Amino acid sequence: MRLLTLKTVLVATDLDDQSGAVLRTAAKLAELSGAQLHLLHATSVPTPEHDAQLERLYAAFVPEGPAPTSIMVLHGSPQTLIVQQAAALEADAIVLGPHRRGVADIGEMGSTAAAVVRTAPCPCLVVPTELRLPLERLLVPIALRDRLSDALAIAITWGSALRPRENVARLIVLHVSPSGGSSRADDDLAAAVRSAREYAGPEARVDIDEGTQVGDDPAAIILERAQAEAPDLLVIGSRLHADGEPELGNVTRVVARSTPCPLLLVPPGIVGAG
Repeated sequence: MRLLTLKTVLVATDLDDQSGAVLRTAAKLAELSGAQLHLLHATSVPTPEHDAQLERLYAAFVPEGPAPTSIMVLHGSPQTLIVQQAAALEADAIVLGPHRRGVADIGEMGSTAAAVVRTAPCPCLVVPTELRLPLERLLVPIALRDRLSDALAIAITWGSALRPRENVARLIVLHVSPSGGSSRADDDLAAAVRSAREYAGPEARVDIDEGTQVGDDPAAIILERAQAEAPDLLVIGSRLHADGEPELGNVTRVVARSTPCPLLLVPPGIVGAG
């Protein structure tokens, strides 16, 4: 498989009771994939007992989980430190909660989580609720801007690597085509699926159900499909702004605000970097 080998998982967490879903998800992800697990609490106001508090919190929420490779409490801008540590560790995924929210924050993600997912060097798993593992069903909405969808390629390899041992994961790949849009949408979607399968390699064991749906409110259609399918994981890509910087598009922002599903946000260019 060319793309995904989960070797290093970085979990960025608060020190409160809401961190249980994040820690348990990260521990299961590391255990299932055999990855190293690194715990990080980044804070602008550190106290001497934070290191011990993070260690106790992990032990309380994950009493039989894998031993973390490292436990870090760092002082500074949380979003900057999380992204820096992910780069330094060459993390394959960052696991984090939505974090605390304020009136100026983006949807259900607080400013820290939103800043991290915009600038992270790897996929970010945002966990409002604990991720069900192994993965059996993934919903993957994709645009057809590029020949190869980063989000779809990552979803195929996550689904294959984290599937039930004696079964395959099912990917529901959805493209929302605007009214009056291209008549080639079905053909273009099929081509995108072929490209992603070829990139992931012949070992990728997933079933893919692909389909286009016509509508002028793609976020609403994605959320309706998520409610109907109840996926274990929703995988969606971010995009590049006109200035070349990554951003969360309007559809992604609305979906992130409203979905109760764990959400894997895939930065642009991640496939080319693999």
